[in-house]
Amino acid sequence: MNFSVLLKARQTKYVAYATLYMLVVLAVLTVANVLGDRYSKTYDSTSNRRYSLSEQTAKIVKGLKKPATIYYYDRPTGFKQAKDTLDQYANLSPKVHVEYVDLEKNPFAAREAGIRSLGTAIVEIGSRKEEAKGVNEEGITGAFIRDLKSTARTICFLTGSGEHQIDEPGPEGYSRFKDLLGKDSYEAKSINLLMKAEVPSDCTVVVVASPKSDYQQPEVDAIKKYLEDGGRAIFLLNPPLKMGRMEISDNEALSKTLES
Repeated sequence: MNFSVLLKARQTKYVAYATLYMLVVLAVLTVANVLGDRYSKTYDSTSNRRYSLSEQTAKIVKGLKKPATIYYYDRPTGFKQAKDTLDQYANLSPKVHVEYVDLEKNPFAAREAGIRSLGTAIVEIGSRKEEAKGVNEEGITGAFIRDLKSTARTICFLTGSGEHQIDEPGPEGYSRFKDLLGKDSYEAKSINLLMKAEVPSDCTVVVVASPKSDYQQPEVDAIKKYLEDGGRAIFLLNPPLKMGRMEISDNEALSKTLES
């Protein structure tokens, strides 16, 4: 065999190996892209796991029975920062979708959704919607948890003795507080223990909001029984005051019960 024939044979063999190598590399890249599109995963090598969600969050999201949508309301310039967190939720489960609402193109979307500030996220699961308290894992996962809670939570505000009222919009009213409670899936209602001296069984928490006149003994006894049976209450009491038209009673019966 002369030298030219041997060289051509070696060149042909080299081209064949090179072609095979390129085909293998292309095949690997194609498979990787397909799997990447179908099963989007990320690996977080940072020491503080900045780009990872906790095991608790992963368990909640992967256990979803219904589709969930995270709506993020902002200008386009704010989308990139939110994507670092929100897209991680979409990567955890095919049931989670993220929609970025451009308030420059659709300025009325915020009003329709009850959004009061830029950079707000809403988590919707089925018919339930919860506003996240922040665009971070604590805020978003907290909204998921509140969405998934099926039991009703009712805050009962006492009325009948000059307390702050949940339907009054003025400076003495709690209508704004009622709206905020609604965002956290709490129902707020008024109860009058003078009409029936018994705290309703559906009250998650009873609120005594700055009464101006004394509670009668049946009212106090109802509150005491509710607390002794494991109920929860918030007492917002002003000190006694008698000055001109402003008068706040001592409320001795209630104070003695609280002392115990």
